[in-house]
Amino acid sequence: MTTPTATRGPGRESLPSLCRHGMCHGCPENGSPCTVNHVTTREIMENPAPPATVASPRGRVRGAFHRHPGLHEVGIFLAALVVYQLSRALVIGDPGQAVSNTMHIVRWEQASGLFVELSIQQWLVQHLAFTELLNLFYMYAHWIVTTAFFVWLYHRRRRIYPYIRNGFLAANGIALVVYMLFPVAPPRVLPTDGFIDTLRGVSDIDLHGGALSGWFNPNAAVPSMHFGYAFMIAVVACFLLDSWPLRMLALSYPALVFLTITGTGNHFVLDCLAGGAVMGMGFLLAQAWTLLFPSHPAPVVAFARTRSATPRR
Repeated sequence: MTTPTATRGPGRESLPSLCRHGMCHGCPENGSPCTVNHVTTREIMENPAPPATVASPRGRVRGAFHRHPGLHEVGIFLAALVVYQLSRALVIGDPGQAVSNTMHIVRWEQASGLFVELSIQQWLVQHLAFTELLNLFYMYAHWIVTTAFFVWLYHRRRRIYPYIRNGFLAANGIALVVYMLFPVAPPRVLPTDGFIDTLRGVSDIDLHGGALSGWFNPNAAVPSMHFGYAFMIAVVACFLLDSWPLRMLALSYPALVFLTITGTGNHFVLDCLAGGAVMGMGFLLAQAWTLLFPSHPAPVVAFARTRSATPRR
């Protein structure tokens, strides 16, 4: 490869000639036509390449969310969890008032014929192996099943996912308000009425001390969001699934949750009813938001389209 030579222009000396990709065998200096666009060094100096832009941290985060939209959803749920943890200082309530409200619920259920929690627990403690399984189910299934449900919904039913997510988050917001205004202790804090704490007595799990105490509100029995989450999963799954065995499996989940939370002394029947009602209110708020800001199809329309797009089994 030859060294570029200086060429003379009209009345002045021009700079050496270079190809865009460097010297090549087809340059005029080698006596043959150049096969690429010929650019002089002067043109390169007069039109320098624009400097590379460096994305700001905020821009990098937005870019990551754009490339991986699932990260946006993970961020939403993590933010909701952080808000819940920070709000515990406001919603824990007065323990004495919480126990007083619990006694009001006991008397109301006794008068209404709904006071069956003690009978369920007395039957359950006669089967300690089953009780221990339900204790573990109470501690872990609530998180695992709910997370798996939203992952499935996001990947398989993307059209209806935003509405379900918004209703879920709205229901949790309503629950926090109820916890603050009406603190209620669980039945297991009433040993004088015959209830026992199966978590501590059978499985040696203490929700009031150690690392677990920071994740549980001891005066948040009403509404039961354990049952509220299970109720939501069953209703949505039954609507979206076409397989009857899977529908029956979905319906069995809130039934098992009901048995677990009442048998282990963590909730009353009224707590479960309140959990279902709060979840319904959350979805009504999501419906109202969609009607006020119609950037997406109405939830009922989205449900219908989702079902019509699902192949029948």
